[in-house]
Amino acid sequence: LASYISSKCSYLSQFPPGDNTFIFEDNTIQPFVKIGNNNTFWSGNHIGHHSVIGHNNFVSSHVVVSGHCTIKNNCFLGVNSTLHNNVVIENENLIGAGSIIQKSTNEREVYLPARSSLFKKTSDELNF
Repeated sequence: LASYISSKCSYLSQFPPGDNTFIFEDNTIQPFVKIGNNNTFWSGNHIGHHSVIGHNNFVSSHVVVSGHCTIKNNCFLGVNSTLHNNVVIENENLIGAGSIIQKSTNEREVYLPARSSLFKKTSDELNF
């Protein structure tokens, strides 16, 4: 199938993406990034230099993938998730919205961030 790279994407890698890959607007794909087949990059992501994206992955909006990361196959990265430098996301991982991944994962893992808690004071009670 055809691939699509938005004209409003900064695609700086010298390697073309694989087949059936969709890269929407406001994505930044840095130099030396390699992208496999059947991937979707929704709007506003940052894919850091020398990263490798396998096959069949969905990267939702405003995800940050730092440099030298690997995302293997069949993974989902939720909105505003972040990968630290040199992290490997193994096959079939689900990275929930807002998750921060600082170490490499194992296959078929699910990551969810801690929930926000309600502060006992109202905003007008805070002193800055």
